[in-house]
Amino acid sequence: MSAASRIKMKGVRPAITANGGVDGAAATVDKHRSHAGRWLNRNVPDQPTLPDAYALDEVALAELGRAPILEAYAAELGYVAIRLPGEQGHEDCIVLSLAEAAAEFGDVANAITDAVRDHKRTPKENARIVREIDEAQARLSRLRLLATTDDEETKGGLKSEDS
Repeated sequence: MSAASRIKMKGVRPAITANGGVDGAAATVDKHRSHAGRWLNRNVPDQPTLPDAYALDEVALAELGRAPILEAYAAELGYVAIRLPGEQGHEDCIVLSLAEAAAEFGDVANAITDAVRDHKRTPKENARIVREIDEAQARLSRLRLLATTDDEETKGGLKSEDS
């Protein structure tokens, strides 16, 4: 499967679904329904433009709590997308982040246990394991980020070194 197809499957499709399907996605980006529909077709190379992907992910973030297109692009390049902590205190963030990372690791273990229960792993089960590992890596990366910053840096969200 090509990189474009993987991005469509892992990112664009969930984003379009979160936007209310093809009609909702078309309305979000102010384009015709057929234009948004081509983004779902793996046989058509069309991808959302960066502004369109941003708009779709913005709605998906509100609906799903994640930005699937951003996550798919990051994963394709060997990275993870980490949501920066919000307004809560740094110590609360790091403890919550630790709990979230531990829960994700439990999800990885559950996916593997479910997959090997019948002594055969299917492609669908492998995809679930990979998805759970990606989610665990994202949580661990966020935990690492919090562990390498101090309280002042995280007040009001993390800031870049330039700000």
